Amino acid sequence: MDKKKFRVCLVGCGVISENHLTALSALPSVTVVALCDKYRERAEVVAKSYAPGAAIYTDYEAMLDAEHPDAVHICTPHFLHAPMTCAALHRGINVFLEKPMATTLREIEEIRNAERASRGRVCVCFQNRFNRTTLAAKAIADEDGGTITAYGTVFWYRNDAYYAHSEWRGRMETEGGGVLINQAIHTLDMLSQFLGRPEYVQADIANRRHRGIIDVEDTASGIVDFPDGRQGQFFATTTFPGGDLTEVTIKTKNHCMVLTTNHLTLDGEVLTDATTDHYVGKPCYGAGHAILIEKFYNALENGDALPVGTGDGAWALELLKSVYASRGERIPVRHAKGDDEK
Repeated sequence: MDKKKFRVCLVGCGVISENHLTALSALPSVTVVALCDKYRERAEVVAKSYAPGAAIYTDYEAMLDAEHPDAVHICTPHFLHAPMTCAALHRGINVFLEKPMATTLREIEEIRNAERASRGRVCVCFQNRFNRTTLAAKAIADEDGGTITAYGTVFWYRNDAYYAHSEWRGRMETEGGGVLINQAIHTLDMLSQFLGRPEYVQADIANRRHRGIIDVEDTASGIVDFPDGRQGQFFATTTFPGGDLTEVTIKTKNHCMVLTTNHLTLDGEVLTDATTDHYVGKPCYGAGHAILIEKFYNALENGDALPVGTGDGAWALELLKSVYASRGERIPVRHAKGDDEK
């Protein structure tokens, strides 16, 4: 039996769209039929490299109505994720959604409600779950009885010009947060993948070096309580001028692992070296986009569960939103209503 051919659109032709389109171009079951961006010239440039012959739009809903795609990839600024996802679901279109899936818990609920009423489904892009280093670490942890505790650190640097370049960045209303929702959300997701759904958090946030530039945090730290008495901790900042460094330290009964995008060390010895893997864009993006996107289309083809649905795909966002409410006090993590997944 021939595999289904998926007609696919993409909206938001910025930096991360290259990762999506590179992965899509390698799938024989996919044809990218249209690109959309509010700047037509940007979409045209991207189309020349990745989707020759694709139609170009500046109006998202007009694209959906004209093209009737099987799926749409949403790579736009955060505040557009929920309304664009719901617009696709209302038309019965599947969605591959860049992180974060929304900017508020209310928007998570809106997406879930729209998904329940639709034949379309939503996959959230947490591609680092599928890096070779992550998969190797998870296998070791599971074999050793699970993770006891983990600690994530995000030392990145973003200067004032970074925020000035995009008017939506650095504002709670449009970005949904600062370092937590943009740079550290993958690390928070890693803590959840190894420890389970967050239950309590005690955390602090601060704006150390971007006061007067952004109205959100550039530094955050906290302690997170998970099921069965397990605990995780995190520290994240965009004030570190030494480069973009991210690590997750994982403790099991018999082992200590340190996980980065490119390396996994087991008890002090390098176990997995992924520096030769094929990366698109920044190395910190990892090589998981292609794996996750292929899994998404295989799931649509076979009617299987999505690799990252709207249930566990919301855990990191629920956690970081609760960090903002913590103000140094230990509080329950606020979960969005409704955990049904299609």
